[in-house]
Amino acid sequence: MRLTVVAAAPGYGKTETVRRRSRQARWCAGEAAADFIRTRRWAPQVVLDEPSVPPDELREWLKRTPCEQVTLITRTPFEWENSEQIGPAELALAESAVAPEVYRATLGWPALARRWPDHEAYVLATVLPALSAKARHLVTTFARLGPVRWALCVELGVDPAAIVELTRLGVLVDGALVPAVAESVEPVAVNYQRAANWYARNGHPAAAAHLHDRLGQHRSLATLLDERGSEILQAEPRVFGKHPLLRNKARALAAVHVERANELFGQARYPEALKHADLAVQLAEDHESLLIRGRVLGRLGRLEDARACDVRIDELRSREQRARARRQG
Repeated sequence: MRLTVVAAAPGYGKTETVRRRSRQARWCAGEAAADFIRTRRWAPQVVLDEPSVPPDELREWLKRTPCEQVTLITRTPFEWENSEQIGPAELALAESAVAPEVYRATLGWPALARRWPDHEAYVLATVLPALSAKARHLVTTFARLGPVRWALCVELGVDPAAIVELTRLGVLVDGALVPAVAESVEPVAVNYQRAANWYARNGHPAAAAHLHDRLGQHRSLATLLDERGSEILQAEPRVFGKHPLLRNKARALAAVHVERANELFGQARYPEALKHADLAVQLAEDHESLLIRGRVLGRLGRLEDARACDVRIDELRSREQRARARRQG
């Protein structure tokens, strides 16, 4: 018996994906799937869509079934030796399939991307109820924090085992909550000071800076930006690139990305060049960064976006001319 497990949070397109892959299979969902299991029915290929049976009962059936190919669609992780696992990484939309701001917020989660920016009701009504209690607790604890780390979970009284569940389901991606989920939930009371101190001590200065700002600790924030500004800019150029205390460091780092983007442009490696050009614009929206970004976008056929860069360059020039006129007048 070959088992394929398609596991992800609601809205990742599990059912649609399986329908494309398993056109000849017998399809059983919910109670019908439970009935198929309990009456020991048979089909060469069967799809069990969220079967209403406990995991242990499903495991016992899998040990004995004569079915040749079983596909399990589930909202909870399910382990089985030698099974094919299809998860959020395979189900999510490609970055190029949606607008950049939508991808940054949803990380390609199909249902959230389609509903953007009216995704909050879906998260609260459909996504959160599908999670275990310990997973929901982690989400509401870290909703306004930063990276989710095992040791910080322990320090804040969160069951760190929930990290595994949320990662398998695509609610945690690369150790952080999907932004569209985090911004939709109401956070529980958290010791932000303890979290800020932990982040600062353990290599996450950008997360610490966010929390110092949230707590109104301007002196602590200024010290952190002064001492670890380069790390913070590397981690979150979009947020901190325009901060007045980091302006010079941001410009220097932007120049590095502009140089790299130009190198990649000369090698016709346009998608890679665009990533560096985007970072440069986030850090310092100046002529050089906008110019290389516009050139790369033009080569990629995104002419409207390229023209927007040209318009922005003209706006910057006009602003500089007005500023010079005021100084001279």
